[in-house]
Amino acid sequence: MKTLIIAEKPSQAKEYAEALGGFKRHDGFYESERSYITWCFGHLIQMERDTAYRSTTSWDKSYLPLLPQNFQYCIGLDKNGKADKGKKNQLEIISNLMKKSNKIINATDADREGELIFLYVYNYLKCTLPYQRLWVSSLTTEALQKAFRELLSAEEVKNLGKSAYARDITDWLVGINATQSATLQLGNRNLLTIGRVQTAILKIICERWLKNKQHKASFSYRLVSLHAHKGNIFQAETEVYQNKEEITKIQEKLNPKNHVFKDEIQKTEKKHPPLLHSIDTLIMLANKLFKATGKDTLAAAQRLYENKLTTYPRTDSNYINEEGFNHLKKVLPKIAKQFLNYENVITNSKPRCVNAEKITGSHDAIVITGNITHFNKLTDFEKNIYYLIVSRCCESFDTEAIYEKKTYIFENNEIIFKTYSSKLIQEGWKCFSFRGQVKDDTEEESESLLLSYQKGEQVPIEKIIPKEIKSEPPALYTDGTLTADLTKIGKFLEIENPELLEELKGKIDLSEIQIGTQATRPLILEKLIHVGFIKNEKNKLIPTEKGLKFYEVIKQLKVSNVAYTAILEKELKDIADGVLSEEKYYKRLYNYVTKIVEDIFSIQTNLELNQKETIGKCPKCKQGNIVEGKSGLSYGCDRYKEGCDFIFAKIVAGKKLSKKNIKDLLEKGETDIIKGFKSKKGEFECKLKLDENFKTQFDFGK
Repeated sequence: MKTLIIAEKPSQAKEYAEALGGFKRHDGFYESERSYITWCFGHLIQMERDTAYRSTTSWDKSYLPLLPQNFQYCIGLDKNGKADKGKKNQLEIISNLMKKSNKIINATDADREGELIFLYVYNYLKCTLPYQRLWVSSLTTEALQKAFRELLSAEEVKNLGKSAYARDITDWLVGINATQSATLQLGNRNLLTIGRVQTAILKIICERWLKNKQHKASFSYRLVSLHAHKGNIFQAETEVYQNKEEITKIQEKLNPKNHVFKDEIQKTEKKHPPLLHSIDTLIMLANKLFKATGKDTLAAAQRLYENKLTTYPRTDSNYINEEGFNHLKKVLPKIAKQFLNYENVITNSKPRCVNAEKITGSHDAIVITGNITHFNKLTDFEKNIYYLIVSRCCESFDTEAIYEKKTYIFENNEIIFKTYSSKLIQEGWKCFSFRGQVKDDTEEESESLLLSYQKGEQVPIEKIIPKEIKSEPPALYTDGTLTADLTKIGKFLEIENPELLEELKGKIDLSEIQIGTQATRPLILEKLIHVGFIKNEKNKLIPTEKGLKFYEVIKQLKVSNVAYTAILEKELKDIADGVLSEEKYYKRLYNYVTKIVEDIFSIQTNLELNQKETIGKCPKCKQGNIVEGKSGLSYGCDRYKEGCDFIFAKIVAGKKLSKKNIKDLLEKGETDIIKGFKSKKGEFECKLKLDENFKTQFDFGK
């Protein structure tokens, strides 16, 4: 009898076979003298569809909420809703190999989802063989051989498996019940998808967009004095005042010719090196540098892992242990020299990223392996992600950056003016140029303002001017900034919902709460885009008209409650950590799902989601909205049935009109000069305008 090793996918099985050696390839598995290695294709087994628990063939309110007490499972389905033939064949191979084996090694990905993939197969086939768990963060030969020598027991990962089951059941119950309830009660024949995390994220995006668009600017004021000093001009400022009349009165009191120099305050400020990358910080930085989506960055990090260049990507930790530290000390100098042309990696002191007690979850931070065999197989974007990881390893190992900061204080008739300088006197970790392409909001200028005044000295003034400060609306979310808020729910609530923050304080540790997980957040954003609730426009996450209408209806429901969604995620983690029982969790979950359905059925409205997106108001009838025509080639008034015949083409003389062109045409009656119109004589440029009959005409300005 042999040992059966079950991998998550064929490529992973191949890596295991090469690392262990002595294996021969067969149809669906590898074989050596002592072992078999086979694989799943992701989820070979899935939860049964809701139709297995109800008698009706169509959706109906009568069976909702649908709360099975014993869940059923089936072979993964194909796009036609039938058992996938490839998955069925592979499952038979695994079943036959189990009969020839006396023990099993679960070698799927070392995370919650990997655990579920294995357990679904193991339990579906009613297997009773003892099994151990391979837990590895790197696919290098050395790391794999070590991990196979140090297998975990099934008992050590038992709670992770319970958490995995609970997560899948939770998403099934919430998704099935909420989606069907919303579609039946509100959809007006439109499918309305609701998910445990998806709907909370939609709410967050919609609320940020609304705050941005509904922002009413407020103004504050300060006085700025300009001064000449050794051939340069510098400025000093007062504190901020809220009242314009107050600032005017203060300026009238000032001596317009001179300030009196009062003092110079100097201090040294140290900035610690950043910690190593988790997948979340990597997503944030890649979005800032390259405007990359979370999905693309996660896929690139996965490719780096599968090509043995970096460690396991789906980690929420920024720390490594002693073993990881010793590994980086060996491989980082060579990699840094080759890829960053940097020869001074510091390895003689322990950086703050080395702290086993602060490692969250099951994996260390993302670091390099030192293996670059397959680097040239990578795409340009994957190479850039690799550079980010190498750079962060070097930064984390380097010294502090040290700034010399000075505050210069001036007085004018008891009104204080100040100016500041900041000089980088020790570059430390900031020497890595790849990171320097984008400047953090918190970084200071490295230039220093050196003023040589004595206390009591008269400082000539060039002029004093009032400065108006306009408040800015909250910025629209990007993949990166949304990830930052979803991973720091305490900070998010402090700004967005301080009342809820106060309610939660003392009940739960907010530092442990997130919305979604590092593996699921990028995929959820893609789903929201796919179902038409949001769009990613120039790296900004913007709700669609459909998404906003849906948000307005469900924003008060518990399923969209950001804090409750985060608490559910925390409870799943508590199951994995062994501090929350399954029984207690499922009791709360079933009550929660029942309340969701009751809340949705209590809403008395229908959503008109088939309405086309409004481009603007009709300039002709002044009552209708401008929408896209059925052909997709023009825009027109939606009151055409009432007699309004306003219409204009999307493309005029070979030139597609921009959103600004359309807005100007509707609101001003004419556009700016547009280049790129085409005629038989060649290209030309002119304005477009609406004539007295609201027809589009060329305007050459004659």
